[in-house]
Amino acid sequence: MPPRSSRPPQESKGKVCGNTPDVKNMVNHPRYPLLDVFYDEQHRGRKLQERVAEVLIPLRIRMHTPLAWDERYEPFLHRAGFLPVALLVKDGLPKMDNAALTALVDRWRPETHTFHLPCGEMTVTLEDVAMLFGLPIDGQAVTGKIDAAGWRDRVEILLGVRPADPPEDAKDRKTTGVHSGWFSQHFNAPPPVGADDVVVERYARAWLWHLVGGFLFPDSSGNTISWMWLPIIGQEWDNIANYSWGTAALGWLYRQMCDGCRRSGGNANLGGCAYLLQLWMWEHIPVGRPERYAHGALPSYEGSSAATVGYLWHNILNVHGNPGRRYLDYSNALDCLTHRHVTWRPYNRGEVENMDLAPICRRDEEYWRSVCPLICFYIVEHHLPCRVMRQFGCLQSYPPEHYDTNKELHGTDRRKQRGAKDWELKHQGHVNAWNARAGTRTYGGALHRDGPFELYLDWLKKNARLKLKIALDSQYIEDLPSDPEDVFDEYDDLTRWGTQPQCGPLEDYIGQQLGRFANESHQALSVPIGDPDEASLLRSFMQRFHRGCRKMAYKLNCMAAPDVAEGDFAAPSGSASGSASRSRSTATGTVTRSPPSATPRRRGKEVARQDSPPSDESDDAESSADSEDIDPSYGQEEIGASQLPDAPSPTQGTPRPKRRARAPDRMDLVSGNLLPTEPGRAHRPKKPYTPAPSRGKGKGFGKGHK
Repeated sequence: MPPRSSRPPQESKGKVCGNTPDVKNMVNHPRYPLLDVFYDEQHRGRKLQERVAEVLIPLRIRMHTPLAWDERYEPFLHRAGFLPVALLVKDGLPKMDNAALTALVDRWRPETHTFHLPCGEMTVTLEDVAMLFGLPIDGQAVTGKIDAAGWRDRVEILLGVRPADPPEDAKDRKTTGVHSGWFSQHFNAPPPVGADDVVVERYARAWLWHLVGGFLFPDSSGNTISWMWLPIIGQEWDNIANYSWGTAALGWLYRQMCDGCRRSGGNANLGGCAYLLQLWMWEHIPVGRPERYAHGALPSYEGSSAATVGYLWHNILNVHGNPGRRYLDYSNALDCLTHRHVTWRPYNRGEVENMDLAPICRRDEEYWRSVCPLICFYIVEHHLPCRVMRQFGCLQSYPPEHYDTNKELHGTDRRKQRGAKDWELKHQGHVNAWNARAGTRTYGGALHRDGPFELYLDWLKKNARLKLKIALDSQYIEDLPSDPEDVFDEYDDLTRWGTQPQCGPLEDYIGQQLGRFANESHQALSVPIGDPDEASLLRSFMQRFHRGCRKMAYKLNCMAAPDVAEGDFAAPSGSASGSASRSRSTATGTVTRSPPSATPRRRGKEVARQDSPPSDESDDAESSADSEDIDPSYGQEEIGASQLPDAPSPTQGTPRPKRRARAPDRMDLVSGNLLPTEPGRAHRPKKPYTPAPSRGKGKGFGKGHK
């Protein structure tokens, strides 16, 4: 399928959800046109790829464990629309894998609101929020006027307890909220037995405030639960359910990742709902995915299910080990990810389809593929499913339609906005766009096909940074020195003096070399048949290809035999000289082979084909015999002193003829086994009615074979 447009994506007409199109302030990266230099300057991905001196460590996760649960809270949380997520987390959370989340956030791009991975672009969508957490998508935007004046009085009215005033000598008496320790002190135990409904309701509201401010919307400031949520949390329970908490939670997570991907240093941290991101990663990507055990009975309320897909991960084996080492392993693993390794539609598997999910999980399905603003007070981010259509089972077009994520919006920070602020008025254009969501464009179209998707990947590789652990050497592998004992490249040095091997740079280097060989083979094969230069060009390419393949096998630790000398490609002349036998080491001993006959075996094979009818058995026998006779991978030849090129002339005798080209070996390169794929394989027994071939017995078999 040809691309929709040949123009680079940065030249497309930019669109902003609910605002004026503006992409003039985007300065494209000179190598990766999809990236903006402004975001890339401090981006963790750039620092990893360019191997800056700064050592990056895993980000610290900012998220609070929910307070102790009491069943008397259920009616209130049900009315507020938070019961599915409340029942999901009420019994505690698994240990967050900050190393895996950091390796993923390293690939987050604020320009596109997607993760840039070798398998393509991916992101957390509204579908994920609904299916994993059961949060409502349809509803009012979570925004309005926030004012710090008198917030402690409001807390006292709602919860019956007043937070302490800051000391008189405090530098900043306008604190941003209540410390999490205050919640633990007053509300981390169930209400007293026999408490009236007013007391239980206060406890339930405190539980919800802590859930919203500490679990769904934590920032990177520390252990404070913001008072910003009080104007909504303090409303009637049924009114709270009328807000679009799903879009707000996703927009908040987007903003925290847009900031976190550009943080480094010892105190760098990541806000947002880390558990949502963790569940999304476990569902889609096999990197850092823990072992999952059977879960208990699915939760319900008043005869209706309250379960979400996130409940499937309720019982897992927590990750352990050094976070720094895991971070390095995860970074390399993500670099090796292909689109066939990813679970693109996790909610279509039988396990999920057979679940009795809460109705809210699929209630707002019509908005899952909408391009729309994600609003949460001062935060406005954009939901761009057009860039990840494979996550919806649809064909991914390229380049995707461009929407500007707006640097000005990314720069809007609550800390820079002192005093009262009416964010609904400030973001009126985006709020209007959300209110008109019924007419928002929804992306769909043809079903996914691998062929067009691989064309999209080719385009993406040319326009985005998809690998962070890139090759450390760009030299052609066939031109590297042949002596493996004395030659160490930069990758070998870093591995030898480092703390753990990294597979990412090596795989990237091998992939580059294989891609180059594929291009060169196309050029060599494009020479017309019969052209005077055809044979020489093909021979020249095959010589380079042979050397390169052998050295790639060495790099991957799959072969132990030395490389074939350059002269081995020359055609044989005269009779073979030298009586030194060839030997190869096996797991059971050493097999000695006699030198091959000087007569080319290919001509003998042609005669045999003329004298005997074709059969599968005879073809297999010929292939086996040929491979055994001319296979160069059976081990190092024992070279006598008289074979050394600089030996004294009386000892040199007759010069050794150059050996003819040999067929590829049959080594098991995957497992690194030095034995042939079928060591010591004998000929198949011929059927009684099959005429015997006219040639003699094959030479060069191991001892005991006929």
